[in-house]
Amino acid sequence: MLINNAGIATGAGLVTGDLDMIREDLETHLFGTLRVIRAFAPALAASGGGAVVNILSVLSWVATEGTGSYAVAKAAEWNMTNGVRLELAGQRTLVQGVHLGAADTDMMAGRDAPMIDPADVARAGLDGVQAEAIEVLVDDPSRFVKAALSGDPAQLYSPPSGN
Repeated sequence: MLINNAGIATGAGLVTGDLDMIREDLETHLFGTLRVIRAFAPALAASGGGAVVNILSVLSWVATEGTGSYAVAKAAEWNMTNGVRLELAGQRTLVQGVHLGAADTDMMAGRDAPMIDPADVARAGLDGVQAEAIEVLVDDPSRFVKAALSGDPAQLYSPPSGN
C-alpha cells in the first residue's frame, strides 16, 4: 500500500500571487504525488496490485477565499488520481481518493476552523481500502461539497454581502 499525503499550502492567490509559489503547490500536490506513484507502481504490480491512497481535500472541488493555488493543486491531484486509477486498473491496483475538510495537523495550526483528528482520516482511508472504495468522504464538509457539485454553483460561490 502506498499512502500519499503531500502537505504544503503557500497561500498564493491566483491573480496577483507569486507564480513560483503557485508552481510550488502544483509541484508538491500534483507532480510530487505522481512521481511517487510512478516509482511504486511496479512494486505494487509485482505484489499482485495493492492500493494507492491519495489524501486529497474538499478543496479538490471548491475554492474558498485564500485557498487559490492550494485548491488548484488539489483539483489537479484529484483528477490525476482518477487518471491513474484507470491506468493501474489492469494491474489490479486500487486507487483511492480520500477527501476531508480540515484535520488537526501542523499545516492547519493557528487556523480557526472545525478540524477532525488525523487518526480518523487514516482509519477512514484504511476502511475504504478494505471495502475497495475508490473515494472516501471523511467528514461533513466533504460530503456537503460533493453533494453540492450537482447543483447550482451559486450555493458554493455566493458573493460577499454588499456586492
